[in-house]
Amino acid sequence: MSVNATIARKKPSSIWLFLSLVVAATSIYGMYHVFMHGQEASYGISREVPWGILIIGYSFLVGISAGTAIIGSLAHVFNISAFHVMSKKVALISLATLIGAFFIIFWELAGPYQLQSLRLLKYYTNFEITSPIWWMVTLYMIELPLLALEVYFLVSKKERSAFFASLIGLFLSVIAYSTLAFVFASNATRPLWHSTAFSLFFIISAVTAGAAVILIMIFLSGKSQQYIKNVKALNIVLFLGLCLMFFVDIWNVFINTYGGKSELAATMKLFIGNGVLAHNFIYHELIIGILIPAILLIIGRFKTPLLSALAGACMVVGLFFSRFDAIVGGQLLTRGSTKMDFTLHSYHVSNSELSIFIGGLGVALLVFFLGGVFLNLEEEAHQ
Repeated sequence: MSVNATIARKKPSSIWLFLSLVVAATSIYGMYHVFMHGQEASYGISREVPWGILIIGYSFLVGISAGTAIIGSLAHVFNISAFHVMSKKVALISLATLIGAFFIIFWELAGPYQLQSLRLLKYYTNFEITSPIWWMVTLYMIELPLLALEVYFLVSKKERSAFFASLIGLFLSVIAYSTLAFVFASNATRPLWHSTAFSLFFIISAVTAGAAVILIMIFLSGKSQQYIKNVKALNIVLFLGLCLMFFVDIWNVFINTYGGKSELAATMKLFIGNGVLAHNFIYHELIIGILIPAILLIIGRFKTPLLSALAGACMVVGLFFSRFDAIVGGQLLTRGSTKMDFTLHSYHVSNSELSIFIGGLGVALLVFFLGGVFLNLEEEAHQ
């Protein structure tokens, strides 16, 4: 390959690197505001609604990390050729999105003038093993270096080592992400979260998102026809995941509102009719995030790369609103003085929160494109 051809091949990487750096830099506004004014003045959260878009963003990115890690692990552990497509990039996406999630959660937890690493060390070494958050931290502290090792093994073509890293990563991704869901579900005062279905929905949507992101990546790589068999297999995973998500969403609303006069029933009414989250739930989560992707896949007969990528993009957008609705919706109502007396609270995303969230997406993209520059991620089709 000539020098000019090499330079031409690297130009798109430089453009994407620059764009991801710009997106990551949007977080400077939020970080500056937190340092100057503190979290209370910078974030839209309150005592009644303490978890906002930064927790949502963390859950969103960790979900994509878990989903891509699970699908990538299935390829190596069970030698499923359909999921072996672009395995190096899939592993790198898992690592990059997890780093982006850590960036977001740091600014959710850290005060402007506190040594957060020392606070974490002090908390962690207390070994509060009864705390779901302690276990979540522990699992992700293990998973981060494990994902980095998996990327290294794949790039170095150390198949045996990559197999064991993928095997451990498969179980760890499922357990770690379900533990994150358990952090919410263990809260008995939030009836929307306090169920087994909440954790199961997290895992189902994560695997579905993993298939969606890989389909987008295949299309953007410009090698869709090379992986047409893989596209069909991933489309089937995406479609089945969408069906399960729709089934859970609809039955969750129907069962919990049918003849109910409980706090859970009152909470579910936020998502229907004139509820404050009805627009998000119906249009963004159900229509854009589930129904439109499913229709696109059917129109494309599960083998059209462009429609598959569009379906994947819609699903990822819907996943964000799904996390927003679930996390914010679980906090908007509090019980009043009587059994059916509820107070409705509100949450509005602040500019500082939004900039840090967008910056976290940029950090994930930056890590991914830096990996593309410095690592050998040459794609090989597996028949």
